[in-house]
Amino acid sequence: MSAEKLQKLDGTDYDVVVVGGGAAGASATQNLSANGYRVLLVEQGDFASGTSSRSSRLLYCGLAYFSPDYPLWRAIFHPREMYQRIRMARLSMHCRTEIATTMPERVKALDFVFPVQKKSDYPRWKVALGYRALSVFGSRNAPLAYRHQRMPEAATSGVVSHMDGSKLTGVARFREYQYDWAERIVMDTVVDAQRLGAEVANYVRVDSFRRDGGDWVLTLENGPRPGRPAAGSNQRAEVRARYLVNAAGPWVDRLLKQGPVPPKRSHVVGIKGVNVVVKLPDDCRGQGFETLSSKQQPFYLMPWGDHHFFGPTETVFEGRPEDVRVEPEEVDYLLGEANRVFPELNLSRNDVRYAWCGVRPRTDDQTSDGVKSFTIHDLAKEGLENAITITGTPIMVHRHAGRSIAKWVSARCKATGTPGKLDPGAQLLPVDDGPTIGGVPIVSLRAAAEREHVHTLLDLMFRRVNLGWQVDLGLPHAEAVAREVADILGWDDARIGEEVAAYRAFVAEHFHSVSGLAETAA
Repeated sequence: MSAEKLQKLDGTDYDVVVVGGGAAGASATQNLSANGYRVLLVEQGDFASGTSSRSSRLLYCGLAYFSPDYPLWRAIFHPREMYQRIRMARLSMHCRTEIATTMPERVKALDFVFPVQKKSDYPRWKVALGYRALSVFGSRNAPLAYRHQRMPEAATSGVVSHMDGSKLTGVARFREYQYDWAERIVMDTVVDAQRLGAEVANYVRVDSFRRDGGDWVLTLENGPRPGRPAAGSNQRAEVRARYLVNAAGPWVDRLLKQGPVPPKRSHVVGIKGVNVVVKLPDDCRGQGFETLSSKQQPFYLMPWGDHHFFGPTETVFEGRPEDVRVEPEEVDYLLGEANRVFPELNLSRNDVRYAWCGVRPRTDDQTSDGVKSFTIHDLAKEGLENAITITGTPIMVHRHAGRSIAKWVSARCKATGTPGKLDPGAQLLPVDDGPTIGGVPIVSLRAAAEREHVHTLLDLMFRRVNLGWQVDLGLPHAEAVAREVADILGWDDARIGEEVAAYRAFVAEHFHSVSGLAETAA
């Protein structure tokens, strides 16, 4: 945010300030604004540039809550745990239906399989029980469409034909949905929140916050942009709000350390997830699978255009979330798991087009039922009145999180603004039959640059239009895109060069095994 825009925030009052412009924060802002609350949303980087940008892209059906490795005897001795599993599975399926039906432009239906092995702790009946239980919560509009297919019929084509059929009795076939552009879903939500009256500001970080006369006073400053120093970082603004929502994802505990009361405990555990992109045989296109890894953790194959990606790793990450990077041994682990499923493919590092990783903010203080779920932490218990911290919110359930946050605030104070009707649909950019760059209409590029808080080339290509996540990571198109929007963003030739260099540097640093692509595009 420019120093001028930051100054405009100085001295303003709100009902609620939401910190964190990822999926949960954006949905909270949208729902609060629809309920008539005056809301400010601030994000230290770009909207959806943190955990929301590093998701698995899977609109997950919730199978893990009815996982085949869950011993049924536990339901007898731990009924609360079983209740929580049923509740979360139901929520997953409902959220899956909601997004698939209200944002059809952002999702695609895919054919998935779960391989059923001959010698396994998870026989066909147990796998079928899990899927049929999930189907109870399904919808005609977004069905799970489960069916069992026996061998050798299942191996006639597609991903199953490349597995070791001698170890399988068959496969569970079902439908999954992919949101191949998670960042845009967040941007759609931010755009609608702004339409409803919310003030939204990216590249603004909270330097500190304190109590004053029953209100929260937050000191804001410009946040850094990737590859560039913070612009006007000496500029600050103070805003007031009755309520504070901490939706900073893996940064929630860092934010709390900037408040008046030192936090007594952590609220999240960072879980690192790595995904690797490869090219599989053409008959695998559009098909994926879910199974369990050799560590008995979830392992999936996700279609990605003409390619696929394997993932995730699932390890505790104790460093700064912004410092997370893919390590070579993590790539090797995922390739090993892939070759365990597809031994004939013999995948190696040479087959990896690129890899990416992120940190998922898993709730730290899990309840005794052991079920990972979305949690609202009332910080009054920690000496911070009228403040909450949000944890455990995958993008799949971000709308549920937003509604729950708005309900929490509504139970405690009245709105002072004007209510409006929330729009759950995609906020589409204009398109025409004119020229394109990388398949994206120039009219879309220019509209996004003009309307959607774009500060950097990275913002535009990864989070406003879908160029960055293409197989070439947008590298061949970076300069052309920068020049096309330069007049709107006020970039001269020197600034264009800086933006293109910063874009290439970001890709080289954050995406493993892309040196060849970078050299090609240079």
